[in-house]
Amino acid sequence: MSKLIPQPQKIFWIGNLKELDPDHGIDSLKRLQNLYGDIYRVAIFSTNIVVISSQELVNFVCDESKFDKNISQALAELRTVAGDGLFTAYSSEINWKLAHKILMPAFGPQAIRDMFPAMMDICSQLILRWERFAGEEIDVCDNLTRLTLDTIALCSFNYRFNSFYKQGKHRFVDAMVNVLIESGKRTERFFLQNLLMINTARRYTDDIAYLHKICDDIVRERREHPNDANDLLNRMINGKDPETGYQLSDENIRYQMVTFLIAGHETTSGLLSFTIYYLLKNPHALQKAQAEVDSYNEITVDTLSKLKYIDAILKETLRLQPTAPGFTLESKVDDIMLPGGYLVHKNDVIFVLLSQLHRDPTVWDKPEEFLPERMLNGGFEKLLPNSWKPFGNGQRACIGRPFAWQESLLALALILKHFHIEFVDPTYDLRIKETLTVKPDGFKMRVRSRQQVGTILNTNIKSSEKIPEKTKAQVNREYLRPMSILFGSNSGSCQSFADTLASEAPLYGYNATVTTLDSAVERLPNDQPIIIITASYEGKPCENAKQFVTYLESKPTLNIDYAVFGAGHHDWIDTYQKIPIYIDQMIETVGGRRIIERGAGDAAGDFLGAFETWKEHLFRALRKETGDQNVISDEKLSIEIVNPTRNLGQTTDFGTVLQNKILIEANDIAPMKRHLEIQLPKGQTYRTGDYLAVLPTNPIEIVSRVIKRFSLSGDTYVKIVSVTDTFFPTNYPISVFDILNCYVELSQPISKKQIETLAELCKNEKEQINLRDLIGDSYENEILSKRINILDILEQYQSCELSFPQYLRMLPALRIRQYSISSSPLWSSSTVTLTIDVLNTPALSGSGRYYGVASNYLSNLKPSDRISCSVRASNVRFHPPEDTKVPIVMIAAGTGIAPFRGFIQERAAQLVCGREIGRTVLYYGCRTHEEFLYSDELNKWSKLGAVEIRHVFSRQHPNDKKYVQDLLWEDRNEIAKLYTNGARFYTCGSARKIGASVKTCFIKIIAEMKQIDEEEASKILEEISLDRYSVDVFA
Repeated sequence: MSKLIPQPQKIFWIGNLKELDPDHGIDSLKRLQNLYGDIYRVAIFSTNIVVISSQELVNFVCDESKFDKNISQALAELRTVAGDGLFTAYSSEINWKLAHKILMPAFGPQAIRDMFPAMMDICSQLILRWERFAGEEIDVCDNLTRLTLDTIALCSFNYRFNSFYKQGKHRFVDAMVNVLIESGKRTERFFLQNLLMINTARRYTDDIAYLHKICDDIVRERREHPNDANDLLNRMINGKDPETGYQLSDENIRYQMVTFLIAGHETTSGLLSFTIYYLLKNPHALQKAQAEVDSYNEITVDTLSKLKYIDAILKETLRLQPTAPGFTLESKVDDIMLPGGYLVHKNDVIFVLLSQLHRDPTVWDKPEEFLPERMLNGGFEKLLPNSWKPFGNGQRACIGRPFAWQESLLALALILKHFHIEFVDPTYDLRIKETLTVKPDGFKMRVRSRQQVGTILNTNIKSSEKIPEKTKAQVNREYLRPMSILFGSNSGSCQSFADTLASEAPLYGYNATVTTLDSAVERLPNDQPIIIITASYEGKPCENAKQFVTYLESKPTLNIDYAVFGAGHHDWIDTYQKIPIYIDQMIETVGGRRIIERGAGDAAGDFLGAFETWKEHLFRALRKETGDQNVISDEKLSIEIVNPTRNLGQTTDFGTVLQNKILIEANDIAPMKRHLEIQLPKGQTYRTGDYLAVLPTNPIEIVSRVIKRFSLSGDTYVKIVSVTDTFFPTNYPISVFDILNCYVELSQPISKKQIETLAELCKNEKEQINLRDLIGDSYENEILSKRINILDILEQYQSCELSFPQYLRMLPALRIRQYSISSSPLWSSSTVTLTIDVLNTPALSGSGRYYGVASNYLSNLKPSDRISCSVRASNVRFHPPEDTKVPIVMIAAGTGIAPFRGFIQERAAQLVCGREIGRTVLYYGCRTHEEFLYSDELNKWSKLGAVEIRHVFSRQHPNDKKYVQDLLWEDRNEIAKLYTNGARFYTCGSARKIGASVKTCFIKIIAEMKQIDEEEASKILEEISLDRYSVDVFA
């Protein structure tokens, strides 16, 4: 039974509003904490806030699988100026994820290190200013605000506010402070009050406009005068999501700039101000800090990491005075029980009160004292989890922490090295000024120079300091010739081929780098072979190859040696190999020299074999350049059987299975169908229509067959040593079972080359002949169509003496499988559902059963099981329209309904919330009424008015088979009407069946309506497909 969370007596309608001082809200919360303890509830109008401050409670709510950041009313109001910038965005907003991906590298160790000269530049201005005004009163917060504002502007945007050359504050600061204060106050007033305060509202609006103008002017200047600076602004303007290719919009760039300019300087100036206050209050700490900086002749970028005591001072300051005084959270699931039996409701806002968390006596000895030593000698590292949280939590923690830390270390070190500091008023006790952050109020000091400012202000990083680290493998490859391998891949197959090629390149004298095609735009080297491996996606480039194809369309002059391998599936007749062919031809047209003829891999054929054959031809051509000799032994893998302890050493993102239920049992004509509910890995979100990529394990039945074939046991261990890159775990023992279960494809159809290898190892001459016969015309019917793999051949041809190490070398890496997500983030942004067929049928070879690798893996998962998975973006057009009023027509068969369940779920949710939605029509086909997936749910949504359902059952009347395309043809006039009304069309299902059939039907409809032939109608459909007809089909 839950405990009642303590709460002050409420007043009708306004709740506990009177408990909070509008100017000192944090102090009010501290007061209530002192009264009610580490957890209490306050109600502000209809908002219920649960305030917590103990390490135990905070540690619990910091679990990102259960809790996420809540955008409080104050932050929501701040969105008027910062929009969906990193700080004020909701975790589910696309721009948050996009900006986080693009901007995170800007705060990596090397990027921060490279900002040191600019930081030193601004710090030098502070030192020079204080030197000139030695002995006079210094407004600490004002001066340090100038420092941090100018630093973030120069480092991030190469823009100078020149605050130290102005008598008063820069208008940006005044506007910012007013916006922060007013945004907080607006949440505490009635709506009518804000409406009637005309002058206040006008200034608020004007200040926001000014802040936006500053940012827009900076962006416009950069666009008009671009440079190659590796700063934050260029990343915002030019950066792209490596997965989707999306860029930040100009509006979002503005919001990110406002966010960084405000958050990037406001909290840091507060940190430095509080630090100086505590040093002045604690002379021993001040003395030790000055002694530390005095031990270095100059402060360089390498000095900073050695300033351990300064580092501890900053940490201790943030413990006592976290400048962002709290953060808000909310439950990602339904009601949840906190430690101690306190029930928190789904709609409660949880506020972590950091100042009191940092004073939890169960964590901190003498919590009110300033003791930097507590952070030294492992003390900081040994703290209980989530007991020190000044930078926020998890994925929503401060992205600029490394920037702020380096800036603070440098500024404090220089101040202490150059000046004696003292209070203007020795009796001054700390007073706090609150906006959305906190700073000392009325804090002033004087400085006296300790030494003359001179060459000690070193703004350069010595060239000798920039020594790239090289691994042993990199050093050993220095004598190899360079090679660039570029891939375009959506599902991962082409990337896997690229990695395989790179791993074998050293055998032939080449050191290969692997990267996406888009990363090579205008950067193709002409001093090395360029190898391109790519696929088409519905006749278009893959997401990471779009820019490259556009680049080729501009017909640049390319003096390169190149080769192209294309991947595809022949069921996509009209677009099969379209992009590989185009790239191959275009590069030749603009000056490229083809190394070998383009290779083509058909996923419906000998996919791996085609790549292996092309790879051999490629290396045969390239070996002529290296004297036709291997530079590394052909024995790439050394596999030794051992028996020590198990240590997989894998790191993967894991989700959690919440539900796994049968929708339809298997029968004579259809496989089992299942519905899974999966909690996403921490920090991941998705859009309706996206995929969930799953890394499965192989079915136990197949693994057991392999172990039996090679007379091994499941607990046999192997140790793999490789001289080239490999997907296998190397240099430590791992069980045979784990290798077979988790790392390799066991069901991949055997290639022609592999058949030839096995034939050579057969001791029985008759078996040898029979095997070689399979390489010829019978390969497609006897191998591919029956899905015969290496193990099947080994079991059938007993005289084949293939060793286990040889077998492992033949196997490709276990691939991820992508499934359409069958839910909407409006249902749950952190949980997805999958709708799958489970393939467990008699093998077409006539021996045993065929198990779908991923479907059987998913089928066997139980609630609470972990699953290796990650959200993958679908085609940019395969999402519901942004405008909910746009009609949509969805066409599916069987489990192809998966993404459309999410579409309809989303529209139903929007309808319930009062939004207007356009006509939503589902055309759905299956064999019988019993196989109608989600029929109850769909009927409920239909009654709600969220969807119109048109269904057909192909096996309901055996003598009159009817399919979904027949239904479309019957409704062709209605389809034409929907198109005229601006509808978007979507198809999902089998490429060979519904994909091709629906396309043919649409061509016939267009031909009839426009009275044209089908060739012209096909061209029109292709044009429609650019933005109004999206297809997601599978082989």
